[in-house]
Amino acid sequence: MRLRSLTVLVASCCSVALSISATERPNIILIYSDDQGWGDVGYHGVADILTPAIDRIANEGVAFTQGYASASVCGPSRCGLLTGIYQQRFGCGENASMVGFPDETRWPTSGIPTSQSTLSDMLNDAGYTCGMVGKWHVGHSDEQVPNARGFDSFFGFLNGSHDYTRWESEFGPNRSLWPLFRNREALPAQEDTYLTDRFSNEAVEFIEQASKKEAPFFLYLAYNAVHHPWQVPDAYLERTQHLTDNPERNFFAAMILAMDDGIGRVLETLDAKGITENTIVWFMSDNGSPSGQGLKPSRERKQHFATLTHGEGHATMSNTGGLRGFKGDTYEGGIRVPMCMRWPSQVPAGTVYQQPVSNLDIVPTSLAPLGINKPTTGVHFDGVDLLPFLRGERDEQRPHETLYWRRDNDYAIRHGDWKLTWNDASGPLTIMLFNLANDPEERVDLIDQYPERAQALQDLFDAWDHTLPTSELWGAPWNRNRDYPNGTRIRVVEFNADPPTQHTARKKIKASN
Repeated sequence: MRLRSLTVLVASCCSVALSISATERPNIILIYSDDQGWGDVGYHGVADILTPAIDRIANEGVAFTQGYASASVCGPSRCGLLTGIYQQRFGCGENASMVGFPDETRWPTSGIPTSQSTLSDMLNDAGYTCGMVGKWHVGHSDEQVPNARGFDSFFGFLNGSHDYTRWESEFGPNRSLWPLFRNREALPAQEDTYLTDRFSNEAVEFIEQASKKEAPFFLYLAYNAVHHPWQVPDAYLERTQHLTDNPERNFFAAMILAMDDGIGRVLETLDAKGITENTIVWFMSDNGSPSGQGLKPSRERKQHFATLTHGEGHATMSNTGGLRGFKGDTYEGGIRVPMCMRWPSQVPAGTVYQQPVSNLDIVPTSLAPLGINKPTTGVHFDGVDLLPFLRGERDEQRPHETLYWRRDNDYAIRHGDWKLTWNDASGPLTIMLFNLANDPEERVDLIDQYPERAQALQDLFDAWDHTLPTSELWGAPWNRNRDYPNGTRIRVVEFNADPPTQHTARKKIKASN
């Protein structure tokens, strides 16, 4: 599917009913889905998916056509989301490890360090009632769990994925059945539930209770939908079985519909409480579409998707929307995702913003109405306040001239509309150059035509990348240029003349770098 052409409808200052300074402190709801691709929302012009509630957020607020996650996998993306900072800067370039948890945890502090402020920390300090529902996955020590990071209430699980229909009361060998928590207490084992619906129920209950208080509230609703395992009640599947002749896509659509129904209930609760106008609602996916999905995974399926270069073969349950690559890659299919925001008192309905933005921007944008422009502790924001851009005050500028990605050995840099990227899967093992203004699907590699531009982008990336710390968990990528300050350069033309083999490209990360 080609990317839909959208018209920019940026609002001018005079069209905004209220100035930020004139409003009460807004309520904030941050909804994060899991493994939902660019082609998995209706408002992107996709006909084989049903997302009326998500579409409502986009249509009644702003749709970001170039919304990026700061990572192509779950945990690091969430670390960036909750801090507004490139997560690699504090050692979170990969998923937090729970090896040995809870009795003999090998890396007890992997995740967001306590030295770095989170959105919930700062909002709680500002007097907000803060609640978290769903998947955490950014730290599991006593000092890193939600109730230690500014949340007054927590209902959810700590690890990266979970069965949708049941959980156990103890940490057994099957991580998908690990306990759910109410605050710091593990809940009794339960079966015959559906976790997506449970999370929606908890979110609605939080809003109903928090709206009774004088203080504003912050709700972080982190669904594990539509991450595997593939489970959905028949009632949802009956509503999607007509969408395509592909039962796997219809099954995936049913899981999304369950989540969307819950989001609809959240929006309806805001309406019922009369607080819609001054509530910021964000929606975003944590990363792009995974490859090789299916109700019956097979070796042949995995081999098939390993050969894809543009996200073709719409046999995947999730849909990249035609973007190249998948979850785990720094191609667009792994990092460009659905992203929208609604704040009726400040952002006119029908706004479509076409410049590149990032999940890193959500924290500074949400804190700007409170006059908070930097973290309480830790390094400063890499994200920016998007409100001046959305109000037309800075419509001649981009929020970001440069964006960076680093996930293990994979990396990318976007500077203006030019993107340089290298990946150890979903394509060749050479450094590639794309012009995203003309080629958003990354089909035409321009590196041979513009070797000097490619070298300049490689140098710009290395100037950023060499400063990143070695991860306690993973070490450092083999292709990180630590000697950049001493004049050493990764020569793009020479690298591409003799690229690594598939075996060496995916070699283990060297902790000694």
